Amino acid sequence: MGSPFEELEAREAAARVRVEELEAELAEQSGKLELAWEALKRLRIARETVAEVLAEMTPEGSAVAVGVGQPTAGGVGVCGG
Repeated sequence: MGSPFEELEAREAAARVRVEELEAELAEQSGKLELAWEALKRLRIARETVAEVLAEMTPEGSAVAVGVGQPTAGGVGVCGG
């Protein structure tokens, strides 16, 4: 067994490696999260656009447009990014 300082240095090196691994994982997950937010935003815009088009095409269209801009089931709205 080495000195207490050698043991601390070894533990510090191991902790540094773990921090670097977690930082790389965080960067990867952050990129995935950004892509998921963008997909969610595009889908919401598509849904709102379809609702607007349907509202213009039908006499009772105002009833269709009521849901535009409202959170979907589960209360999830677009608020990140």
